[in-house]
Amino acid sequence: MSATTIPPQAARPQAGPRRRHRGLWLIPAAAFMTVLAPVALLAGAGNPPCQPASPDTVTTPNGTASGGMFAQPLELHPNHWYRVGATEYGGPSDPSSGDYGSSGTYLPAYPDSFAELSLLDSNPANSGWLTFADANALGNLPYGASIRVANGTRQQVLVKRDIGYGQGPGQTIPYRIDVWHTAATGLGITKTPVDIELAPASGTGAALGQLPTPASASQAGGCPSVTQLTLTPGQTAQILPNGQATAPADAPAAVKQAIAAGNQLIDKPYLYGGGHGQPLATLADSYDCSSSTSYILYGAGVFGDWPQDSTQLETYGRSGPGAWITVYVNSAHAFIAVAGIVMDTAHYAPTTPAGSGPRWQPASIITAQYAGDQATGNGGFVQRHPEGL
Repeated sequence: MSATTIPPQAARPQAGPRRRHRGLWLIPAAAFMTVLAPVALLAGAGNPPCQPASPDTVTTPNGTASGGMFAQPLELHPNHWYRVGATEYGGPSDPSSGDYGSSGTYLPAYPDSFAELSLLDSNPANSGWLTFADANALGNLPYGASIRVANGTRQQVLVKRDIGYGQGPGQTIPYRIDVWHTAATGLGITKTPVDIELAPASGTGAALGQLPTPASASQAGGCPSVTQLTLTPGQTAQILPNGQATAPADAPAAVKQAIAAGNQLIDKPYLYGGGHGQPLATLADSYDCSSSTSYILYGAGVFGDWPQDSTQLETYGRSGPGAWITVYVNSAHAFIAVAGIVMDTAHYAPTTPAGSGPRWQPASIITAQYAGDQATGNGGFVQRHPEGL
């Protein structure tokens, strides 16, 4: 299903009171395949994060300290490290904390989570309501924003999935983030000063000679990892046993980039509204039908910076099927065909990996999708395509 892009603080009700926290707790080629050439692509923080050296210098947060906490939110800027406080929550150390983050995420399934805390002098959840706007320690980072946390030689990329309170007067270090207990254990955090920076944007890099070298990416503050996009002869992409797809050697560069983008999504779970509300330059934790379609088009360089819902996609690009890329969309669902294979969150064929979410599937499912969609009364799909593709 699709979802309209709504800022999380507008989409969710206010959080109820808790003791300390929480709002709504809530590529290798196949053996049988003729490989023409593997092409190296760089991907960002969506892959397992690399481990850069600990920062040599950090920025002291602006603002006046009062009672051991800072009065002003800390505004994070790219390529800068900041010294903040971190606390552990959840698990045996904090059994009163719920398992559901304010973003609606079930936190035990996402161990790399952190909560942005409130800078208020008193905790409104003790006597009233904690709102999303109250959690402003890092300047109201959007849900899904990633930060790199360094505690000495231990480092990990954490994702904001929660809000909370707990700073209050009298703290001995400026507590600014709460780290979910599974990540806190690995980082050695209980009540600990740490260094943080905005994680490099993940998103989809360009392909085929249009990417920076690993050296230049590192100099720019990025932390890329190398993946392989396998090229196969002809004009048709092929799905590998591991669920990744090869790109046809004869396809335009934009088509190869679209397949590289799709390969980044195949282990992502389905979540209604997942991937919306954040730029497409950032790889999200989960996707729905329209955000995954938007992400592939963005990776191909034929889309804007933000995902669209399925209703908006009904007017995307040009009418009719494309020679290489076709978007199939109605008001309830969207999927995309690229070079003879399909990325879809509705599974009409066995998929690898198993489970929900966007997965590459053979083009034969298009007919099944049409039949299945008409059976539900949704009336089939509009076909759209990027100009020139």
